[in-house]
Amino acid sequence: MKNKQSGFTLIEVVAVAALLGILITMVMPSLDGANTKVKNAKLRNDLAAVDQAIQLYKMENGSVPANLEALQTDYISGTSEFKDAKGEALTYTANDTNGTYTLTGKNAGGEVVTSGGSTTNP
Repeated sequence: MKNKQSGFTLIEVVAVAALLGILITMVMPSLDGANTKVKNAKLRNDLAAVDQAIQLYKMENGSVPANLEALQTDYISGTSEFKDAKGEALTYTANDTNGTYTLTGKNAGGEVVTSGGSTTNP
């Protein structure tokens, strides 16, 4: 009688591990690029949402808010903290003399992104 053992040989296991390593190496850069795109898209959406809240505040109160915390209860739902793609708080500067403001954040590459409602020349 022959005693037949079932299972994988060492060569088969090493070959599968090598193939998996190659596939993972090929997929990782595309996943990192997707993560960067998602962070940048979230930044643009957050800037647009805060812009809308500032405009609503300005329409109701006649001036832009002194800081973003003034928007928290009535103009921005919840207690969400708006951060840029680098995880830092958005930068907001109000100009009371002419009712303009500057709202910026950094994208995943570290470049400064200015909101659409901001005035770059106050």
